[in-house]
Amino acid sequence: MKNGKKNSVKIGSFNVDKDGFLLGRIYGLGMGSTPVLFEPMTSRDGKSYFRLIADPAKEGYEIGAAFPKDKDGMLWHTVSIDSPVLPAPINAALFPDREGVGYNLVWNRQDGNDLKADATPQPQHQAQSQSRGWSHRQPSPQ
Repeated sequence: MKNGKKNSVKIGSFNVDKDGFLLGRIYGLGMGSTPVLFEPMTSRDGKSYFRLIADPAKEGYEIGAAFPKDKDGMLWHTVSIDSPVLPAPINAALFPDREGVGYNLVWNRQDGNDLKADATPQPQHQAQSQSRGWSHRQPSPQ
């Protein structure tokens, strides 16, 4: 990392559709502008997460997963994306946009030579994320 700086890049935009599912597009990763659905899942130990399904209206295929996190009362999701067109998996963060109507997927480049990088939520979104309802569609533990 040069001079300790990170370059945040917005790589996706998402909104809750009429059925309550999170749907949007991922772009800028060499995959074109890809439609992506966050499919609610429950792990064997009862924890909720999302599978990322690319091209859900056609021949949907899994490209990653998103796991809920809470930092100082702010709900956000850590997202891992992988594809044969990527040299390494991408780690990003999904959090509410500034307007409070959608969600942004952001990736932070750690340095110029390392494609794999982490993203963290931005504190200004704390109040908005607490009232967001799309995560209520997650399946409850069996």
